Amino acid sequence: MSAVDRLAELLVAARSAGSPIDSVPDELMPSTMAEAEAVDDAVAALTGWPVLGWKIGCTSIYAQELLGTDGPFAGRVYEVVDSGAVLEDAALPVEPLLEGELAFTIGTSIPAEQEPLDRSALIHAVANVRPAIEVVGGRYATFVGLDVRLIIADAGANSMVALGPAADGVDLTQLGSVEATMTVDGDVTGSGSGADVLGDPLTALHWLIGHLSNRSIGLEAGQVVSTGTATQVAPLHVGSSATATFNGVGSVSLSRR
Repeated sequence: MSAVDRLAELLVAARSAGSPIDSVPDELMPSTMAEAEAVDDAVAALTGWPVLGWKIGCTSIYAQELLGTDGPFAGRVYEVVDSGAVLEDAALPVEPLLEGELAFTIGTSIPAEQEPLDRSALIHAVANVRPAIEVVGGRYATFVGLDVRLIIADAGANSMVALGPAADGVDLTQLGSVEATMTVDGDVTGSGSGADVLGDPLTALHWLIGHLSNRSIGLEAGQVVSTGTATQVAPLHVGSSATATFNGVGSVSLSRR
């Protein structure tokens, strides 16, 4: 069995049992970003779990500096919850961190390896934009400080995405100017704007389409794409509640029991 398959099996077991991985043997460390992506692909192949969408990580300078990388990466999303969800510890990573993000619902499937979409076609492929909170932390006992290749192998450390209502009448070309704020128990923990996400969340979506096409993967209608934090990150402690608000788009909340 290859190192890719062995690490994929470790990640599947950790996700299924809710038991974090304390350390990864040196011989299983992905040697390249492409090998890390192959692990994520192997997890999907081993499990057959429905892929509800994708997260884009490190679309902001803040996130890139936090994780020690110089560009974005992608990870599969297997769990989506509605705004107002109350999360149990069994569903959470060891140290759950929250990111306020703008998320797109794909309205028209985008096959892999097609001609690159221009901005008009990209907008046409989007069904709606929603406020979202991504819960990150993944299957390892620690997240911040972890080698980014291990994070990529683990679906970009995605645990779930909470979605608020679809926004009506939003000009998708103006999402870079949308202001974002995260509060936990009423205290502001981070703020920013859509411009923090590669300059514009649509630019992040365009990047994802090209990135996945290079891996012979397309986006399917109904899938959700969470585009990266516009509010930095905040911990979610037991008994706390969090809300991410995006001016002109809406808000999304969740809490931890």
